[in-house]
Amino acid sequence: MEKVYEKEFNETIYFDQDEKATITIQKTGSLLMVLRKGISSLKLHLKLEADSQSKILLYNQSASTLSVDLEVEVKKDAKSEIGFLDMEESDVTFKQKAFLKESGANIKLMSAQLGQADTTKLNDIEILHEVPHTFGYMENFSVLFDRAHYEMVANGNIQKGCYGSQSHQTTRVLTLGKDHKAQVIPLLLIDENDVKASHAQTIGQPDEEQLYYLKSRGLSQRQAMGLLSVGYLLPILELVSDEATKEKMREEMESKVGLYGHGKNS
Repeated sequence: MEKVYEKEFNETIYFDQDEKATITIQKTGSLLMVLRKGISSLKLHLKLEADSQSKILLYNQSASTLSVDLEVEVKKDAKSEIGFLDMEESDVTFKQKAFLKESGANIKLMSAQLGQADTTKLNDIEILHEVPHTFGYMENFSVLFDRAHYEMVANGNIQKGCYGSQSHQTTRVLTLGKDHKAQVIPLLLIDENDVKASHAQTIGQPDEEQLYYLKSRGLSQRQAMGLLSVGYLLPILELVSDEATKEKMREEMESKVGLYGHGKNS
């Protein structure tokens, strides 16, 4: 599939089978890509042309083991926020690489994953700064239930000569249940002095004082943990422009974490 957005846009694309796709964005808009039950592999090439502005969310609904390979090219003064939301009870391998190819290129990569019981979520994300004055940000959030396995390699790579560039990243993992495994590898490969770069990560159990407060307001242990889980995952929904769609996805998120008292992890 090849698609070009030459005018302003607000669209939803559904993938129902394995796909190789190239999408070129020339203007301003919002794009929701839904990976439905029949898909197990997606190779996606995004071209963000000069001065374009976009918000893009990949929403996994696949019931199969899923592999996503996403490559992004960002041109002069293009600005984009790209997210991956995964809450399914299936294994996922997510690879993403963004190339900041011209000055002023600005990208924010986000991921929000729910590690359902006995699932494996493997992630490898890189932002490569190829020219000066480029800007890259990563925010990765995950919630893990019993025996979930989560790996995140987050790499900000500023090449020699890319002065005036910035690379920042944050990864937060909330661990619930037992026997889960979480490995986060934050990388900053910096070959230039005149840059700004940072990384931060947290992996841990929910705050006991927060849980106590929520339970004192009448919530069960499961509901309280569910509410904290939603707080980790919710920011990615800001990439969705349609309010009705956003509300539906929020309700799905709340159900998946057991906020309503049912589901696999309740």
